[in-house]
Amino acid sequence: MTVVFIIAMSVLNLLLVDYLAPQKNADKNFLAENSAYFGAAAVEGGNPIDSELRGDGQETKFIIVDSASILNANNPLSNALPTREGLIIYKVQKGDNLSRIAANFGISLNTIFWANENLKPTLLQPGQEILILPVTGILHQVRDGETLESIAVNYNIAVDKILSANPNFNPVKFSAGSTIIIPNSKPASRSSLVSAANLPNFPGYFAIPTTGWNWGQLHYNNAVDIANACGTPIYASAEGLVIEESSYGWNQGYGKYILIEHPNGVKTKYSHTGKNEVLVGDYVVKGDLIGYIGNTGNTHGPTGCHLHFEVIGARNPFAK
Repeated sequence: MTVVFIIAMSVLNLLLVDYLAPQKNADKNFLAENSAYFGAAAVEGGNPIDSELRGDGQETKFIIVDSASILNANNPLSNALPTREGLIIYKVQKGDNLSRIAANFGISLNTIFWANENLKPTLLQPGQEILILPVTGILHQVRDGETLESIAVNYNIAVDKILSANPNFNPVKFSAGSTIIIPNSKPASRSSLVSAANLPNFPGYFAIPTTGWNWGQLHYNNAVDIANACGTPIYASAEGLVIEESSYGWNQGYGKYILIEHPNGVKTKYSHTGKNEVLVGDYVVKGDLIGYIGNTGNTHGPTGCHLHFEVIGARNPFAK
């Protein structure tokens, strides 16, 4: 009986060797053919995206991996959430630094800084969310009167390259406040973003819309940020008609927001709200409660709770 068992096991072992040999050789051939990609992926903790320049443009190549790899907690994409605008919201993991994050997504370090205002690399916290662009470049917020062609001229880039970086571009939704990706570009100078000296001034017309710390730094779309705890009341800065209101969604980084048109033709926008108390068509007077501070959309910091207060068509009276 023992002799028969030994002979049977020997035969089974030979059959297994013959069966597995072709698969083993195929695996070796696959690794050899793709060694350049897997070698690059081992740099900086693993990079699933390899980006390199082709002529004057940038080509992004993707390595297809199986779902089990994506679900691996050590994979840099496991904490990445894509948005409908083609952007990525990345949740910082323990041990992350900005250089490694940039390498993992195949973009420049400056691209992360330009897309995330007030981001402090020494204060990264696990769970903190940062905005990632799919290519090296900037996120441009459209201003009144701008067209895709005029933006292309300002950044000295071809329109088709902008469209290529924005595969979900919708001309119907292209308006002031929307955002588009400008590949291989740097931020425009502050003077070209907003020329406050050329905007009309209405002293005393607008009231501060909430309490808290006003950073006073004028940034994109003639706006200032006022920081306070989530749930802090927001008031109408002046009387007017609510012409837009959104209680859900990313909304090009604005999150929940309210847009009011005033009798003098100026508009004010209240963004990153946690809850809105008005609807489109409501007419409010100065000081009416319209919502509460939140951290929706593209927000940063330990809590992200602040109000992005934007003035469209006049100087922002709360810029320092």
